[in-house]
Amino acid sequence: MMSRDDRTGVATDRMADDGDDGLVDGLLGVTQRVENVVAAVAVRHDLTPQQVRLLRMLDAPVSMRACAEDRSCDPSNVTGLVDRAERLGLVERIPDPRDRRVRLLTLTPKGRQLRDLLNRDIAAGLRDLLSLSQDDIPDAARLLGAMNASTSGRASTPDPRC
Repeated sequence: MMSRDDRTGVATDRMADDGDDGLVDGLLGVTQRVENVVAAVAVRHDLTPQQVRLLRMLDAPVSMRACAEDRSCDPSNVTGLVDRAERLGLVERIPDPRDRRVRLLTLTPKGRQLRDLLNRDIAAGLRDLLSLSQDDIPDAARLLGAMNASTSGRASTPDPRC
């Protein structure tokens, strides 16, 4: 008989070698818990998880179209998200030096400072969630980097939460 995690609704008693069910249940369970960490950090900073994700992706200026593609959502959804972040003084739209018709999104100094704080808070929450020691972090980062690299560029379903 299967039990379910009350917070995620994901089956919790599958064996690690349970094949496809174990893989799916394990990844969905971890994904839900990671989303919970991001949501908790967002609430502590009066943001939405979508705003946190936007700030996290702006290491360098990106176009609105690239932002929408990265988030797998419709560009019109990104406009509303960016409008709200802009009103908070976290991002600004600047002209693309290569094509003045294109506007790039970039972090303001306030946005960069908040992004750095969010990174620290999320990292602390993930270390706790995953019971990672400082020694475990490089190996976990390499594994996750390899997983992300192997899925980069693959088509994905639009995210309705954008």
